[in-house]
Amino acid sequence: MDLSCGLNPLDIPWMPLAPGFTYQACDIYADLVTFLNRFFVHLGAAGMAQVCDLIEQVPQEPVQLAYLLKTIPCLEQVDKQAGLRILETVHAEHVLVSFPAYSLGGRARGMPENYTRSFRELLAGKDWQVLEFSFPTEVAFLVTKGRP
Repeated sequence: MDLSCGLNPLDIPWMPLAPGFTYQACDIYADLVTFLNRFFVHLGAAGMAQVCDLIEQVPQEPVQLAYLLKTIPCLEQVDKQAGLRILETVHAEHVLVSFPAYSLGGRARGMPENYTRSFRELLAGKDWQVLEFSFPTEVAFLVTKGRP
């Protein structure tokens, strides 16, 4: 499940997905969802996009992996508890969370260090396994929650 997917599903042809996969995507923009559903048909992929507002409700379908890529900072501008609420309520065995390393203007402002610290604080007390990955443009965390 790709939460706040944007154009991420366009990468499906290059993803190492298991045979018989189902790709569920959601985004707040209805026109993007319409485009993605047409893309799934064109690709012949088992996929579906739906409109969702993660501030209001997190999709409840159980999944093996949920993507939450570069989304938490934007949502927490509206609701400071959004990141934790999504992580707690998404029915996913694993959640891949990422944060940007640079501002939209391309400035390095210590973002990976700040996001790493705040994300670790967000997960304090949770009995989840967390693996950290650093890339030139983002820092990512694979959170293993267990079976949904």
